[in-house]
Order: sequence, then structure tokens, then C-alpha cells
Amino acid sequence: MKIRTRIAFWNVRTLSDDSRLAQAEAVMLGYNLQILGLSEVRRHGFGELRTSRGLTLLYSGKENEEDVREYGVGLLLSNVAKKSLVDWKPISDRIMYARFNSRVRKISIVQCYAPTNASSEDTKDDFYNALNATLRSIKRQDIVIVMGDLNAKVGRVNAGRERHMGTQGLGVCNDNGDRFIDFCQNHDLTIGGTLFIHGDHHKYTWNSPDGVTKNQIDHLAISSKWRSSLLDVRNRRGADIDSDHHLVVAEVRLKVAVARATGGPGRLGRRFDVNKLSDLDTRRAFRLELRNRFSGLEEVADSLDEEWNRIKMAYTETSSVILGHKSSHSREDWMSQHTWSLIEDRRNLHLKLLETRNVDERAGLILQYRRIRKAIYRSTRADRRRWADDIADHAQHAANTGNLKELYRSTKTLVGDNRRKRKPLRSKEGQLIVTSEEQLLRWHQHFEEVFRLSATSTPEALLVSSSPPRLLDINSEPPSESEVAKAVLSLKTGKAPGFDLITAEMLQADLTFAVDVLTPLIEKIWTAEELPDDWNKGLIITVPKKGDLSQCDNWRGIALLSIPSKVFCRIILDRLSRALEPLLRREQAGFRLSRSCTDQINTLRIILEQASEWQREIYLTFVDFEKAFDTLKWSSIWSRLLEMGVPPKLVRLLQSIYRKYSCRVVHDGLISEDIAVHAGVRQGCLLSPLLFIVVLDGILLRIFNERRRGIEWGLSSVLEDLDYADDLCLLSHTHADMQAKLNDLRQEAAKTGLKINSRKTQEMRTGVINTAPLLIGTEAVERVQKFTYLGSVVAETGGTEEDVASRIAKARGTFAQLRPVWQSRKLTRRVKLKIFRSNVKSVLLYGCETWKVTKEISRQIQVFVNRCLRRILGIYWPETISNVELLEKCRESPIDHQIKRRKWSWIGHTLRRDSNHIPKQALDWNPQGKRKRGRPRQTWRRTVLAEAKDIGLTWSEVKHKAQDRSRWVTTVDALCPS
Repeated sequence: MKIRTRIAFWNVRTLSDDSRLAQAEAVMLGYNLQILGLSEVRRHGFGELRTSRGLTLLYSGKENEEDVREYGVGLLLSNVAKKSLVDWKPISDRIMYARFNSRVRKISIVQCYAPTNASSEDTKDDFYNALNATLRSIKRQDIVIVMGDLNAKVGRVNAGRERHMGTQGLGVCNDNGDRFIDFCQNHDLTIGGTLFIHGDHHKYTWNSPDGVTKNQIDHLAISSKWRSSLLDVRNRRGADIDSDHHLVVAEVRLKVAVARATGGPGRLGRRFDVNKLSDLDTRRAFRLELRNRFSGLEEVADSLDEEWNRIKMAYTETSSVILGHKSSHSREDWMSQHTWSLIEDRRNLHLKLLETRNVDERAGLILQYRRIRKAIYRSTRADRRRWADDIADHAQHAANTGNLKELYRSTKTLVGDNRRKRKPLRSKEGQLIVTSEEQLLRWHQHFEEVFRLSATSTPEALLVSSSPPRLLDINSEPPSESEVAKAVLSLKTGKAPGFDLITAEMLQADLTFAVDVLTPLIEKIWTAEELPDDWNKGLIITVPKKGDLSQCDNWRGIALLSIPSKVFCRIILDRLSRALEPLLRREQAGFRLSRSCTDQINTLRIILEQASEWQREIYLTFVDFEKAFDTLKWSSIWSRLLEMGVPPKLVRLLQSIYRKYSCRVVHDGLISEDIAVHAGVRQGCLLSPLLFIVVLDGILLRIFNERRRGIEWGLSSVLEDLDYADDLCLLSHTHADMQAKLNDLRQEAAKTGLKINSRKTQEMRTGVINTAPLLIGTEAVERVQKFTYLGSVVAETGGTEEDVASRIAKARGTFAQLRPVWQSRKLTRRVKLKIFRSNVKSVLLYGCETWKVTKEISRQIQVFVNRCLRRILGIYWPETISNVELLEKCRESPIDHQIKRRKWSWIGHTLRRDSNHIPKQALDWNPQGKRKRGRPRQTWRRTVLAEAKDIGLTWSEVKHKAQDRSRWVTTVDALCPS
């Protein structure tokens, strides 16, 4: 008996609703099933998800999300079966295949949902052709099981078919039955339901709604040579999920087994529940335990790694005792006991219906059954609302206490599906990979390729010997305790830990202790120019992007670094940035204080609007680098820093951060082997943005210092480009200049490991007749009429209209995703409006400071906002409310006032900048050229001058008033009345 396994199959009619899945889980656990095959799952696409009770659902359905929800197959697996899963493939919306380990040999299970007997011949042929192809792909030595709703009556007659069926079937063989028997003969399978002696009531698998017609149309077939392992097949009429099919259970003398791993991947340690540190008593206990633990550990004076391990052990052992570990975030059983009682009542009624023959009694029971079915539907809806209300209550409490992080986490829970959905990965050859171990190997292979040096790269020298005549005034001595304390306090909380599992909250819980133990450790690192081993490791977690998620390229890798190592990096960054910031080019705005995307977007929009008005030819090329941050050569970083005058000691410390750096991929709690990294800046490192823009700055300096090929920018200066980190926009007046700049950029960038992506690089032209293409090597750059630059759409004449349309579309999608929030009865109007302003309006008004706001543009935005506010307030036709009253109820000012306030606040900030600031210069920039006849187009600058004129100010007066911040606040209030 110990080696028996229960495998079942069931047409459930739908699993598209969570309550149906919960009922299937309950049946599976109640009947102690290891594998449950499901027909008519009715879920789109294919994938794998973890259920609320810890089971795993594999499913295969229609690919197109727009298709009607029908058909679909699935396998619900116990934890043991999941661990024994070797492979699975979604074949179609009617067939899927899975392969399992057993103690004897591999078991291949094919779950089916065949067309009905009344279906067309072509439909049946297509199904069996696909089924035959699936069986042919299975390895010969496997034990094969085909099961599901075959819609086939095979009957009792087995003359000439004794090997493939018995005499215990039901009914008369139909066309589907002949097809299924022929299929079993072709693949040497035996139909299990025809072998065992049972009463007919334990054989039939489907009964008609009126209870008159009963058939055996769901089957399980097993490899004939293994038919002796099949111990029983019969229906279980007590199982109920409101389906006209019965659960069919097979007992097999086989045991699914987990393959014994030899030298497999390691497992990531569980994170600590640092949220408990917000409690003062817990924080006090943590401090006391931490100091006691550290003093009790043996002191090691010589080894850097041993000293770090002593610190790490103190933190991790203390956290394990005081904080414990984070619990899994699986969704709790949201269905109430009342609902489960109704489901049990329905099951009992279902059994009565099966046993009742009297027509009048059946009619009465059917009416009761329908009533209880409706009651279950209403109850599950109420349960779902109650669960959402509980989450909303939590969100409301978070809003009341000012805990915005918890508020938005609860909002995300309300909106999203908490269960872990994922698709199998594909190998490089396109084959699906389903086991966690094999997927981890695929991720390791993928990121190894991403981090691999190009063939032309040479090994990194540890130090470049050349040195400038004058070094920058940067402190190279070990940091003081005050620097360490400042660095610890600057760490952001709520961030995932690295390999050592230590978080910012743990360090900040006892600042004095953290400074006391980290300062001598950092002094040793400073002297030895070596890092502890844990600080050299990055953990890569994968985050989905867009497209087919079975492809590794459609995922983004995020590196998690040691949090204590960021204290060391912060100290170096603070020292470097103060000295290097004045030396960086003014065109670069990325990762720099008091510079923003808005600066660059507005500058570019003004250039396009003014060039269009003055009919000045301008070429713009938006350059995209292939994996820019991952391919930068380290030697180019060191040489550029030395060239700028950074002391060699600090350069060597930076090299120590990179010298032994490696990454490991984390997948399903497993950790891959090390991936050596030899290029690119460290993702997640505080120093990486500065190091990248320093090298990019050097490239652009070498290109533009030799020759002036930008656009006229004043009497004696030119503007060559606008940059935000690696987002470059090159500017030129002529085709020849732009082509030359592209050629030079391509050559100089290649020296540092950067490569221009010719497929994603695009160009735009305004006022240009020349149609000759720009080239990157031999490939033509795509010419476009509009381009999304730093998240905002720009076009040949400016692009405000296009950007507003794009913003409204994006905000509409965001608002629709938050529907559960707007529908919640527990969240107050105040909280809903707070979520609306932070989640929807932030999307809607991104970059609005750069818009030329006309009456029509203002109307479009206001119409969208008003529609959203009416939904939030629950006001639907025929109920009406005026727009003025609507805004008053929501405490909202008109949208044009909000845009105007944001725009003028930004203008004041920009006008207070120094005269060399490009966004400030752009406010007065005009190209040389000639205006067209007729009324000029509306531009951003004209709207600004008109708004200033409305309160009696000239542009000169505006610039003067902006210099006094307090007076400027009064001016903005006058411009933008609330």
C-alpha cells in the first residue's frame, strides 16, 4: 500500500474563477490525490501558479487573451508531485504533457479535452493528429498515461482488442470511441476504466442535466506493459464542483519520487522580519542582544574576512532570535466558513440527486440545487468583497498613520493577483524548461552571456600608471566615525538585503554599535585595498518586462548588493562627487543634483518649437547604446578618473570593489554558481551612476573639443548634445556634421566597450529638405516624426499634442487597473483621492511643465480628470453633478491651474540657476532664420509670456522677481489662483 499513488482527472467546466480553484484544491486534498488532471480549465495562455494552499497548477489554454474563455487543460500537483516534475509542455488548448520521476522509471502524463462526438471530422482529426504527435515525442522507456475528457464511449465489446481494453466499459461505442480505441492500439495503451469490476454507478463519468442519460466518456489509458500497475479506476461521486462530470480516480502501484540531487545549487537564506524593529521594545531587545552576541564571539584581529564574519554573525544570529523570518506572502483562504458550508450542502444535494429516481422529487431537488448554486455564487462574491474590504481597512489605517509605503503595498494587493504566476523558460534552442534547477541553469547561462567580455577586450590592469600634473583636493585618508555614521544614516530602508541578509534597518537600529564595528573594518579595507568576500557578491533577481516571458531577454536582472558594503561606497561617493561635479559637462543632467528630466525635455521642446517657427534646419539623433551599463570597460573608468585628477589611492579602492566582483542568480529560492564579471559598472552600487557619466563625459569631450558641429547657442557658443545618463540626443544643423559626429561617437565609444545600437537609435529632422539617411557603419538610422524622450513624446514641431494624448492614454490604463480601489466601500473618499493623485495624476501630468497649454489641451485633460473623479465618487447617469461642484467635493483645482503652478514653480527654479545653465539659456533662445508669413504657431514660450502678461508682468520683470524665492511664491500664487 505504501507505493500506491492516486492520480485523478475531472472535467470541472471552468477554473477561471478563484473560488472554483479553491474547491478543486479542497477535493484534491480531501481525496489525497497526488496529480489531478483538469479539463475545461478556461484560462488564457499557459503557465504555472502557486495556489493559496501550496499546490501548483499547470495550465494550457487559448493563446489570444481576446478569445472566448473555453476549452483549456491543466494539472493540479501536490508538493510531492511538483518536486518530482521533470518537464511539462503546453501543446494546445486541448492537450498538455508532463513528465515525472518515479521509483521505477519516468511517468509521462498527457491530459486531454477532446472535441465532442458531434464536432466536425476536421476538428476531430486535428485533435488526434496533435495527440499522436505528442505521444510520438515521448521517450519509449517511459510509462505513458493519457487521461481526461475524451468524449468517447468505448462500450463493452473487446473482441480482437483484448490487450487494449477490457469488458467493463459502458454503453455502445461511438465514433469518438472508435478513434480513441484505434489511438490506444497504435500506441499500445490499455483503457483502465474497462478493466475493473464495479457497479455501473461507479463507472459512468457524465450525466445529463435531467439525470436520465449517463455515459462513460472520461478515460485513463496506460502503457499496456504496465497495466498490472493499474490497481483501480472508478468515479468518486461524492466529489462536487458543480460539474456534470464526476471525478475519476485511478490507483497506481507506482510512487512519484524526487530525483536525488548531487551537488545541486545552494539555497538562499530567508530574510529577517525587520518590520518588527519599528516597535520600541523589540528595538531595545535587539540592541541588547546584538551587543551581547558580539562580545561573546571570539575576537579575531588579523583576518579581514574573519572580522567581517564576526560582525555578520552578530547581526544575523540576533535577528534570528529577536526578529524571526518573514512569512511567505501567499494569499490566505478568503472564502468564509459559510461559503464552505453551502458547498457541503450542495455536495449532499448532488448525492441525493444521483440516488433519486422519482421525477417529481428530482424536480424539487433540482430547484433546490439551483437555489444553492446561486447562494454559493452570492456568498463567494461577498467573501471576495469582504477580503478586499479587509485589505482596504488596512490601507485606510496606513493612510491615517501616514504610512504611505504600506498604503501603496495594500493598494497593489487589492489591484493585483497575489499568487505567483509564471511561465516556463525556453532554452536557447527554444525548448521549454520547467524545473527550478534547470531554469536556474538557464538564467546562469543567460547572465553569463550578458556579462561576458567582448572578444576584443583585454584583461584589466589593476592600475593605470599615467597621472595628471595636478591632483584634485580629495581626502584619501581612512574615514572618520562621523563619516561612517552619516553613511549609515543615509541608507534607504525597505530595500532587499544582499548575500549577507543584513538590512539598513538592522544597522540603523543601533547606530553607535554599527559605527563602532564598521569603522575599524573599513579602516582595514582602506589599508589592505581588499573587500570581505560577501561584499564582492551580487545577487541577481529577475523582473519581467514586456513580451514573451518564456524568453530570458524579456526579463531585467536587478542586482542586490551587501547593504554594509554600501556604507563604504557612500563614503567614497561623497568624497568623489564634491570634487568631480564641477568638472562634468553642463549638457549632462543624469544623476546630478538640481538637474532633472524636465530640464532636458523642456530644452528640447523649445529647440523644436523655435526651430520650426524660424525655419531653421536641425538634425536630432537619439542614440541608444547596447547594454551600456553592462559593457563599459573597467580600464576606461580608471584611466578617466586618473585623467581628471582623482588620487591613485581612491582609484585603487574603486578597483578593489570591482576586482573580485561576481554575481549569482536567485531563482525559486535557489542560488546559482558564481558568474564572473569583467565589464560594466556594478548594478545597484551607489558609485555606478557617477562612474558611468564620468567615462561618457570623457568620450563626448574628445569628440566635441576637436570641432564645433552643434547648433548655434548664443553669439559664440554651440550646443552639441543633451544627455541624461546614457540617453543622448545629438544636435546639428547639417547632415554632414551629424554624420561626422555619429562616426566619431561610434569609434570613441568602442574604445570604452560601448556599442551604438543601430536598431534602436533613431533620428528626427525639422525644417530639413535633405532625405539622405544617416548611417551607423553601413546601417541606416531610422527617421521618425516623433520620439519618446525621457518618457515624454517630442515631435518635429514640439510635440505637446502628441505627449498629452500619450499621457491621457497611460493614465487611463492606470486608472482602470485600480478599479478595485475605486469600488471599495471601506476606503474613504480622502484615501481614494490620495491614491488617485499619486498613482494616476502623477502619470497624467508627467512633463506637464513643458506643455504649451491651449484651451483645447486643457479641456481634454480636464474631461479625463472629471470622468475619473465621477467614477471615484460613484456618480453615474442619470445622476448628475456640475463640474464646479465635482471639483469642490474632491478639493481639486482646475487642471490648467495645477499645470500652471507646476510650470511656474519650475520656471522660478530654473531662472535662479547660473547663466551657464542650458535650460535657463533655452528660455531666451532663438535660432537664426526667418518666420513664415501668417499667424505664428502657439509655443510654450508664448503661453508663458501671455500668462505673465495677465498679471501685468513682462518677461524681464519675471526674471527679476524669480531671484527672490519668497517673492516668487507670491508671484506664483497670483499666476495660479487656487
